[in-house]
Amino acid sequence: MNADDPRRKDMAELARMVPAPAERELPAGRQRTLKEHLMSELRLAASPPAGRPATRRRKPAIVIAAAGAAALAAAIVLILLPGNTSGASPAAVRLLARIATAAAAQPSPAVRDTQFWYIKSWVAFSTCNGGGSSSSYSSCVLEKPNERQIWQSVSNLCVPGLLRQYGQDTPLTEYANQGIDGNTSPPPHCVTAGSMQGPTYRFAQSLPTSPQALLSLIEQQMQGQLPPPEEAFTTIGDLLSETITPPAVSAALYRAAALIPGVTVVQDATDAIGRHGVAVAFTFRGIRTEWIFSKQTLQYLGERDINIATSSTFGESAVVQRAFVDHAGQTPG
Repeated sequence: MNADDPRRKDMAELARMVPAPAERELPAGRQRTLKEHLMSELRLAASPPAGRPATRRRKPAIVIAAAGAAALAAAIVLILLPGNTSGASPAAVRLLARIATAAAAQPSPAVRDTQFWYIKSWVAFSTCNGGGSSSSYSSCVLEKPNERQIWQSVSNLCVPGLLRQYGQDTPLTEYANQGIDGNTSPPPHCVTAGSMQGPTYRFAQSLPTSPQALLSLIEQQMQGQLPPPEEAFTTIGDLLSETITPPAVSAALYRAAALIPGVTVVQDATDAIGRHGVAVAFTFRGIRTEWIFSKQTLQYLGERDINIATSSTFGESAVVQRAFVDHAGQTPG
């Protein structure tokens, strides 16, 4: 974000309004990261920018409705709770090794550059309404799961994709002209395979299959976003939840997750549509993020975010279908 960007000035103004949490100092940059993330969710909830909706779902977050700057500050303070700094769990290492082996055994389909990946899931987020005090966020309500379908080019993010959610279709144009004439078509000769934050299948194919090399690449490319363990776990979670990766890369992602300090196992977890499974989890600032897997097949089911202090679910998802199709909007036969 450019220093002259109006959004950065808005964030700087909001930063001055955010009260410091009692009895502890925040890690450098943590307030800014959460504030920018929550502001992004607020803007998307109000009116997604034409041609530039979020194609990637960063880990399920609170959606704040009817909130001003003071209410936003309260929400930030609410989720800044003490985190887990324990070492890696041997049980998690063993479970991730089994999951990686199962992932590596999956078939690797032939994919054409003109195709799209298709992912159907059910997602639910917490909505916190009204008020400007922290107490108004103590009873956030988790919405009912709603269907989400996304199509994205397997080779070029300049090719428009599609998001179908909340009863409407939203074109996804990651690299669009943003002139004052409102043109959202891709620039001429635009070709990009994406990045770690917004990958295509071709980008995923280029990732190293060495777990240590893959984790190092993630930490290098995402440096400065969040503390390295949490950012690595979040980034890998994003790649698992709403992308399609080749079997060897999927296996490497799971084995890379086993190298992250603080990863644990939850023996029984439930995804957004009620499927039970075993979860690999990571806790940061009082929020436990769980990747949920079938106990029988070890296939990825979905994700859940839980406030440890209140045992309440902030957000949850369930992936029900992944496939490659010939055009955006087409569903598998």
